[in-house]
Amino acid sequence: MAVRASVGWAAMLLFLLLTRGVGALRIARDLLFLVPLGLVGVGAFYLLYFFTVRESTVGTAPVLLYSSPAFVVLLARAFLKETLGLLRVLALGLTFGGIFLVVSGYALSALEVSPLVFATGLLSGLTYGLYSIFGNPVAGRLEPAVILSYALGIGSVLLMLAVIHTALAFGLYTAGLRSLDAGQAAIVATVEPVVAGAAGIALLGEELTAPKLAGAVLVLAGAALAQVRLRKASR
Repeated sequence: MAVRASVGWAAMLLFLLLTRGVGALRIARDLLFLVPLGLVGVGAFYLLYFFTVRESTVGTAPVLLYSSPAFVVLLARAFLKETLGLLRVLALGLTFGGIFLVVSGYALSALEVSPLVFATGLLSGLTYGLYSIFGNPVAGRLEPAVILSYALGIGSVLLMLAVIHTALAFGLYTAGLRSLDAGQAAIVATVEPVVAGAAGIALLGEELTAPKLAGAVLVLAGAALAQVRLRKASR
């Protein structure tokens, strides 16, 4: 587990050294954010999420994980002073409703979990959301590769990370934090289960039902709506 995580970190660190040099790693003043970013936003998140996946059904883990945007929006309001307008609340409602339909959450038998799994699932959503909260303050002054190098390096102490998909996914998400609010980025990231569902239909021959299609539309609509900024709110 730790070996694979270290390889992912080493690959990102090598890229950073080759493109930016050693000087890019001198960020002592930002360790206050980078340490919890790696420990909580990467390490603890994966431990909690994969435990939830192992102990629950396929449909349960995504539903609990994507409580994340709600945590992000509320925490961003409290600590980052981001606006919480009607459009953002509506975007959250659309994405939650869409995910519920995409993973067939209306089939109660697919969502039966123990209190422990329910708790770890919600905590995976919270820790996933905290990546945005800890990453946002440093995203404006540090390169995404720098942030990711520290996050993966610190997070690798706790868990196994695959080299390509983890580095690329978190790298793109971190880059997105430079131009999006934390709440916006978290809502847009909910397109993940839609992509996973589309891949299942295309590659595994899974059935495309009307609720899944409606859910996908709601998620995409919520992600699009999250990009709308009210001029009054930005003043």
